[in-house]
Amino acid sequence: WMLWKRSTILQEPYGVVAVISPWNYPFILSAEPTLTALFAGNGVVLKPSEYTPFTGAILAELLGDTDLPAGLVQVVQGDGETGSHLVDAGVDRIHFTGSPRAGRAVLTRAARHLIPVSLELGGKDPAVVLDDADLPRSARGIAFGAFFNAGQTCLATERVYVMEAVYEPFLRELRRAVAELRAGSAGRVDVGPLTTPDQLEVVETQLADAVELGARVLCGGDRVDPASNVFLPTVLVDVTDEMLIMREETFGPLLPVIPVADEEEAIRRAGELPMGLFASVWTGSPERGRAVGMRLPGGGFTVNDTLSHWANPALPMGGVGESGFSRVRGDEGLLSFSRSRSVMENRIEFKREPWWFPHRPADRRLVRAVTAWEGERGVGRISGVVKALLGRGET
Repeated sequence: WMLWKRSTILQEPYGVVAVISPWNYPFILSAEPTLTALFAGNGVVLKPSEYTPFTGAILAELLGDTDLPAGLVQVVQGDGETGSHLVDAGVDRIHFTGSPRAGRAVLTRAARHLIPVSLELGGKDPAVVLDDADLPRSARGIAFGAFFNAGQTCLATERVYVMEAVYEPFLRELRRAVAELRAGSAGRVDVGPLTTPDQLEVVETQLADAVELGARVLCGGDRVDPASNVFLPTVLVDVTDEMLIMREETFGPLLPVIPVADEEEAIRRAGELPMGLFASVWTGSPERGRAVGMRLPGGGFTVNDTLSHWANPALPMGGVGESGFSRVRGDEGLLSFSRSRSVMENRIEFKREPWWFPHRPADRRLVRAVTAWEGERGVGRISGVVKALLGRGET
């Protein structure tokens, strides 16, 4: 309403951004935030996972072949202690991708220095299969979402809630889809090895806990070889909520399938965990799928598909709760690496502003006239301006 003013919002870089990246998808999850931070005008210090150090070195080499100024991107190698020192080194913003436990540690340390943090953390993503779903497509899609990269994907499907009316037929289709998967570490395979011994231990611990508490292994349930890090894609039934597999992120090829009475129960149970990254809904009705998806917690959902949204770089990516609270990719991702600066300038410059001291009757009438012009429409706008300028209605 201040017609004689010009207001502008500028975006400016933070300065130096620390990117702490994980061992799963080590190149893209290092390159994407690094490049986005650079596009926003920042310098970057990248610390890749200690399990994938060469990825950081390769990215530094690739960027070194460009026209970027020397030293604009630097790579430091090391474990969590190195990451702690990086946080303490005086960077201007931190982008962290990893587990909720490690994310809390980074956030706590950054709070000592009041450094803003972007957290992209883990998930326990649900799939909801409704009673009108195309079961063969749903089973194949969910198998892909659960076992792609051996389940070592933050967006992996880790829980499936199936309406009781189609539960048994869905299980038959899922067993058929999983039976076709090839697991191994060489040649043409669909499910490869778990990246670290620690992750293999998590998978085997969750499986043993579930079986001990009454779960039944429908297929899979073991390594392809006792000396191998390749774990067979595994489907479990008779699963209950107190089991570790239903309470903690797995990050491996285990998939519990749970029957529910109706979509209301599916929505309620899918939202009971503190993590919320992504979800999928499987149904014959796009409208029903969207309606259910909008009630599932998280940063987004797909209908009759899963993981494909990652192929659209314009879609923001991020979660809620223990899955983090920031966004990468798309416009939101770019803006997260810059901060806004508000600027106001004069188009027309008067001797004084009408609200400066001392307050005069003419100034009050002018302010009332301008607000009437902005707040009214039609004849009321003109009438309000005239009344304000004439001082009518003043007390």
